[in-house]
Amino acid sequence: MNRITKRTPDGRLSIGGTSWEDITAALRKALRRLAEYEETGLTPALVCSMADESDFTAWTCEDEQNNVWMCAGCGALHRFEADGPMENGFVCCPYCGKFIILQPDEEETHEPA
Repeated sequence: MNRITKRTPDGRLSIGGTSWEDITAALRKALRRLAEYEETGLTPALVCSMADESDFTAWTCEDEQNNVWMCAGCGALHRFEADGPMENGFVCCPYCGKFIILQPDEEETHEPA
């Protein structure tokens, strides 16, 4: 997952290097991602203990017109009515059981405003 927060050279936190004018939109995005994480009920320590690469798979949008997504782990295809796997509550692939991560470019492309 790409980081949202960044540290400036003097140690202050910023949100992805966004300008002050755009901070509201960046903050909303950060809050959405934080809420998604908190809704899993997992603690940071538990997430770190689960961080075995074989437990994760990437999902990518293979057909934007029909909104068909593919699991890189098992190759299964899934069509969503709207949005992508995360927005539809998919935390794990229902076919192979691996935790879903999005490719960085897909995460930006398919995230609702």
